[in-house]
Amino acid sequence: MSNIQYSLNVNVNKAPFSLTLSSGNVTAVQNTAGVLAQTLILSTTTSAVSTASASALGFAFLRNIATATASTATVSFGRVSGTTLFDSVTLRPGEVSFLRLSPGNYAARAAVAGLPLLVQILED
Repeated sequence: MSNIQYSLNVNVNKAPFSLTLSSGNVTAVQNTAGVLAQTLILSTTTSAVSTASASALGFAFLRNIATATASTATVSFGRVSGTTLFDSVTLRPGEVSFLRLSPGNYAARAAVAGLPLLVQILED
């Protein structure tokens, strides 16, 4: 039985280029009912994203909730080894990302200190 349903719509119009991508009514099974939610205030150094209380990692919803408007106010998210962050996602203010996480350690950092990142991870 599907417990998670989501849709994705992307419209690009940068003349002369235009593109529309749609994926509607995608479903996924969530075996464990749970969510981890945290808002991280990031510095320019790597900050761990704690997933220790999750029984299994599933979908992650990330959002740069910075009120700054500069496109340089980015936050990055990805796998971490020691203190080395291997960026997988970079978000400008207001941007979001939705992805399924593999088991492992994750972290984030900001291009400018003090930027907030909302992280919500559904258990799988």
